[in-house]
Parts: sequence; structure tokens; C-alpha cells
Amino acid sequence: MTDHLISHTAFVWSVSLFTAIIAGTWLVYDALKLFWLRKKDKSDPTIHDKRFGYSIGMCVGLIGVLGVLKYHL
Repeated sequence: MTDHLISHTAFVWSVSLFTAIIAGTWLVYDALKLFWLRKKDKSDPTIHDKRFGYSIGMCVGLIGVLGVLKYHL
């Protein structure tokens, strides 16, 4: 049973492309949300939680994009 639907190279590139698109979108979305929070009340605990969450989201997106780049370079 060695009949594969696609080649190994096509599979690796499709998974890499999917991962890079999702991680890149996540990175940009959280960066925009963090940018929009810059004028909000800094003493509000909810704003602090949002800033922390968006910062972690940006880290996750950056790790995803850099991981794909590191794999292929």
C-alpha cells in the first residue's frame, strides 16, 4: 500500500503554506488589535488583560511564521 495521493514534497509545502498563512494572519490581527488599544485607559484591568493576550498571540504567530521559515531555509 504505497500509493500516495500527493508526493511528500507537495505535502510538506501545502502544510507549510497553510501554517504560514494561519500564523501570519494571527500575527497581523493581534498586532492591529494591540495597536488599536494604545489610546485606551491604561488603568483598566480589562485593557491590561487584552494587551497581554494580544502580545501572547503575536508571539504565537511569530513562532509559527519563523518556524516555517526555519524549516525551509
